[in-house]
Amino acid sequence: MPHIEVLDSGYVDRADAAFATLVRLDKGEIVCGFSRGGGPYATGDTHCARSVDGGRTWAYQGVILARETDPLRTNHLRLSRTGAGVILAYGQRDQREQTEDGLVTVRSEPVVCRSADGGRTWSAAEVIPFQIEGPYEISNPIVVTADGRWLAPAATLHDGRYGEYVVVHESSDEGASWPHMYTVFQDPGTGIGYLEQKLTECRPGELIACAWVQDFVGDRDLKNAYSFSTDGGRSWEGPYPTGIQGQTMTPIWLGDDRFMVLYNKRFGDQSVQMCLVRASGPSWVVEFEGMLYDGRARLELTDEISSQEQIRLIQFGYPMGVRLDDDTVLAVHWCADEGEYSIRWTRLQVC
Repeated sequence: MPHIEVLDSGYVDRADAAFATLVRLDKGEIVCGFSRGGGPYATGDTHCARSVDGGRTWAYQGVILARETDPLRTNHLRLSRTGAGVILAYGQRDQREQTEDGLVTVRSEPVVCRSADGGRTWSAAEVIPFQIEGPYEISNPIVVTADGRWLAPAATLHDGRYGEYVVVHESSDEGASWPHMYTVFQDPGTGIGYLEQKLTECRPGELIACAWVQDFVGDRDLKNAYSFSTDGGRSWEGPYPTGIQGQTMTPIWLGDDRFMVLYNKRFGDQSVQMCLVRASGPSWVVEFEGMLYDGRARLELTDEISSQEQIRLIQFGYPMGVRLDDDTVLAVHWCADEGEYSIRWTRLQVC
């Protein structure tokens, strides 16, 4: 029976951190990018750390894009890499104002920074000319496809909430221009939102996208959904149901139709869950499910607490991962451990 074993775990960073992503370099080093400041509220900027031993130990590297003060601009970026080894840090930079209710975003722009030396130095932020209006939810790195195109995913707003549309902007010239936009998920007019989009390429030209789904009218979470593209992200089949009542969901391709899927279980006994899934077209078959991280809390799915109140109770999230070899995955997620917002790493083995 296929299953996943947890080999070991530890911390990347414990300095008010959240939203970690990973890239592997050609010589086996791993770079982890993450936000610092405000934990999951991302009121600071983006930093990175380096591992030379497969993710077991980490050394802080430095700032990718710094927080600005006049005007106040914060950022949180996600990492990927090109075939030539350039690391891309992509996400949103938000102009904010302090109000009696806290920080309010008044302007949002998608940006990308680049590193040609393995994450040691970074370019200035380049603004991507999106064809949709902000603010945005950007929760996935740029996907660099097998044919060299860059796909920049993002979600729009729906009455103050994210996910009316999930789109990808496309560049065929390494970010010099972004002339095309394609829709991945779209609200069918019933107040359904697709949150915290995750996209990855499987075989050349084939991509899968997953989303946490909310019923905005009913103010409740629905089961996660996924879509497939067989033409490089230009058109999408779906969305199809996963049958999983989760939130943020990340697929990691293992070959053929096999995926390791990491997701946040928010209701009942809270945890980060790890699954082995076979997915092809509308068929989604879970072959194994286990717990990666114990949230040590319980929350019932009830109409007596709004989805926004539920979100404020979250103490962990945003699981991501990268394959180290055929059967080993390095996963990361944020969590509030011992009163500190931290990035935790976990090595997983597929058996």
